[in-house]
Amino acid sequence: MNIPQIKSNFRTIDSILYAGYAPNVISTAMELGLFEALAKEPMNANTLSAKLGTIENVTEAFANALVSLKLLEKNGDYYSLAQVAEEFLVKASPAYQGATIALFSHYGQVMNQIPEILKNGPPKFDTDMWANIEAMKAGGQGTMGGSIQDVTEFITTLPEFPNLKNMCDLGGSHGFYTMALLDKNPQLRGTILDLPKVAELAKELILEMGCAERIDTIGADIKTDVSIGEGYDLVFASHVIYEWKGHLEGILKRINKAMVPGGVFVSNHLSMDDDECGPVSGTMVELMTRLMGYPTHHLSEDELKQALEASGFGDFTVRPAEEGRQYRSLILAARKLGRPEDRDIAQKQKGGKSNE
Repeated sequence: MNIPQIKSNFRTIDSILYAGYAPNVISTAMELGLFEALAKEPMNANTLSAKLGTIENVTEAFANALVSLKLLEKNGDYYSLAQVAEEFLVKASPAYQGATIALFSHYGQVMNQIPEILKNGPPKFDTDMWANIEAMKAGGQGTMGGSIQDVTEFITTLPEFPNLKNMCDLGGSHGFYTMALLDKNPQLRGTILDLPKVAELAKELILEMGCAERIDTIGADIKTDVSIGEGYDLVFASHVIYEWKGHLEGILKRINKAMVPGGVFVSNHLSMDDDECGPVSGTMVELMTRLMGYPTHHLSEDELKQALEASGFGDFTVRPAEEGRQYRSLILAARKLGRPEDRDIAQKQKGGKSNE
């Protein structure tokens, strides 16, 4: 028998393969109401299985798997919720991410088509997937898991924020980011700009949320010459400008034209490692994105800055992409130049480092 001499450890691959079952475990736990059951009180496997109507010895193994995923905690024979499950997996929680997990599973179905798409190419991307009120609500609820907190903290700490009066949420869809900022600044008004079908649905959602008096909508495609409004002192773009990667200048110049001098443009977009080979979540999102026929789902800081500088922006404030937040997002602010002090700042910053 020829026993090979190995230099690495198969456990790396083994762990990856078994981790692939985790979404099924989590989705099943949510479907059963396991997290709601344990939110009321800790339970042992016998009590938990009786509550869920499941088989006790299988329920025990199921709960132990959730402990290994750090979604449950175990003390003796009793299971209880880990904090992360309490915040994100219990339906009554304001940060509940059930809709986000459902979308993850839905979009993930394209991964079953990898061999075919690798050989024959992706389908034409369907932009109508966003023109759905339930998808918009799911996207809005998804921001509550950390993204809206990060963005709101970043923008409200900008020195310009107390004096802002007119903002545009570019590709704003559900409008949750705008609503959060309006809560922090009583003089601020918002405009949600999105594709016409999405903008019409946004009106319904804004009315439902009680914000119709302070938020307008514009149905337009930013790639065309249709007006996107004017007089904005804040333009916010979140997870929307990936499509124009490589030719951002034309879009950003149109945005610049719609802003007042000294106005602030803020971008919130996913960013990967410089070699685009990490982190794992980023590479998987990028693969899924291209399989679905969308060009990309990440922007680098350097690329975005170069495009902004070429479009009349400067004086950057940056919160780098990093692990530990809901998404590995780069949050970047740039000011529209036009005032003498803006030009001076831009000249000093030429070739310099970001404010972090």
